[in-house]
Amino acid sequence: MIIKNAALIVFMLATIGFFLPHAGAEDLIAETPSMNAIMDPDQIQYLGVAVNDPQMTSWGGSPIRDDEGFYHLFVARWPSRLGVNPGWRSHSEIAHFRSQYPDKGFTYQQTSLAGTGQETWDKFAPHNPLIRKYGETYALIYIARTDPKANSSQRIGLATSPSLNGPWTRSTEPLLAPSADSENWTYHSSCGVNNPALLKMPDGRFFLYFKAMKNGVPGTRMGLAIADNLAGPYEIQSAPVTANEQSIEDGYAFLGPDKEVHLVTTDNHGILEKGGGLHWTSSDGIQFGKPELAYHRLDAYIDKSDYPSAQTIYGSGIWKIERPQILLEDGLPTYLYGPSGISTDGDPATECHVLRLH
Repeated sequence: MIIKNAALIVFMLATIGFFLPHAGAEDLIAETPSMNAIMDPDQIQYLGVAVNDPQMTSWGGSPIRDDEGFYHLFVARWPSRLGVNPGWRSHSEIAHFRSQYPDKGFTYQQTSLAGTGQETWDKFAPHNPLIRKYGETYALIYIARTDPKANSSQRIGLATSPSLNGPWTRSTEPLLAPSADSENWTYHSSCGVNNPALLKMPDGRFFLYFKAMKNGVPGTRMGLAIADNLAGPYEIQSAPVTANEQSIEDGYAFLGPDKEVHLVTTDNHGILEKGGGLHWTSSDGIQFGKPELAYHRLDAYIDKSDYPSAQTIYGSGIWKIERPQILLEDGLPTYLYGPSGISTDGDPATECHVLRLH
């Protein structure tokens, strides 16, 4: 009886395939979602403001979902009375927010990292937070500096904890600094190294993407440093991984279901769309080809007339999304978080916005 039923099922499937002109065995297998569809800039939906405090400028929000289903954002912030620039250079701190939802209800939990005020590499202004989990350890990657007036003093560091609530154990030395090799492209980088994006590769290596500037050459590019372990040491590759002449920054990296490395950056000066985002892909994570559009400016997703009190807090007034950070769920990008130099409600602080990718 079992054999007869099995034969009947095979016959029925074959019959379906016969009458559906393009149906075949490959059509009965679920296809891996196209990354172009997932990152389609025309399908992105604006959901609202994730973090807003009139007293504190918010800049960037790195998301993660915990094992209990709560959503967390690690946000760089500082007193709005100081302005965006130079306030972030001297007073930035990294604050932890939590919510039951990915797009609303985030409440302040605690300040995870602040400048030490001591003679350490992170004396001033922890910034550019990126939260990751490896095994039972949470890794908070960030930048800081020794001199608020010197961008060249920016370095990338690591803090670890068994809990998102801390306490956080900081690295005593930077995770990454510009190369001391005069032949390396980061030697004497005038912006130091910053904008970290960390990715654990299938072979266990850690790829740390970062922004730097080649000495004497205009424009910032994304570079790569590789280590066998989370804590390093990281070896900076000899050349940038992106071939751009106009400045880009604020990278976020993830592995797609297509097994390629995806890098999302800002498009500051109009490589494809000024104020939008760039989507770079690579088969090995070491060399990226020409980018595609990752997302439009913020005002492509909202109607400016709905925000009559909006004002420019930072930048030229373009409603762009900066420091893009992505929530990955089941390996797929689902939500995009990012600040803008525009205060949509007209108060003196910028906000952290959230958009649905699909």
